Amino acid sequence: MFNQIVNLTKRLYPTGRAFRIPYGGVWDKLHRAFATVENEAVQEGIAILDAVLPDNDNFTSDDATAWEKRLGLIVDTSKSLEDRKEGIKRKLNHPGAIPARQNYRYLERELRAANFDVYVYENRFDDGSGGLETRTVSDLIGSSGSTQNQLGMNQLGQAQLGTAYYKKAAWSLDDKDKYFDVGTIQHRAFFISGNPITTEATVDASREQEFRELIMKVKPAQTVAWLLVNYV
Repeated sequence: MFNQIVNLTKRLYPTGRAFRIPYGGVWDKLHRAFATVENEAVQEGIAILDAVLPDNDNFTSDDATAWEKRLGLIVDTSKSLEDRKEGIKRKLNHPGAIPARQNYRYLERELRAANFDVYVYENRFDDGSGGLETRTVSDLIGSSGSTQNQLGMNQLGQAQLGTAYYKKAAWSLDDKDKYFDVGTIQHRAFFISGNPITTEATVDASREQEFRELIMKVKPAQTVAWLLVNYV
């Protein structure tokens, strides 16, 4: 950049012997001194842009931490810098160009934009007669082999609370949601899993709280997400 500034400055002079700038001469040294200051200004400007926009290789972990604090994101330095950059870009772009922000596709888009390899499904299935019906987790994946009781009776015919398949996201960032009673009104529930829906998705265990937080921020408050995910 320094040499480019020097050469550009020299080209701005008229041609002719009176405007010759021989290398090592007084004019050359003067212009190189000017170019040093101009180059520093350019490099400072580039550094500011590198820190402001998470779209370049010079965006550092410290830059990511500063942005996460500004945007109210979870600061997790154990995550890869690329995942942190994607989360910052997703937040900066919110709400994006999608007006229907309570549609399940919007939640799926936000999760995948944050590098979570998951898919979101409405609880609306063909009932075989041209209509639609809701289903439970057990309808999709069957029993996990263990049954727990809730208030002396089975909830939904098998384990509502517990088992690896019955993770939920309702209101909590930790495992308190395993005690949340979804009840029998299944149209308020939806599914987050792999593709197809019966495939368990994989989520980095170190990002579980971030994953749940993003779901809580986007999903309608009255709904509950069944999480067919495996934290590894």
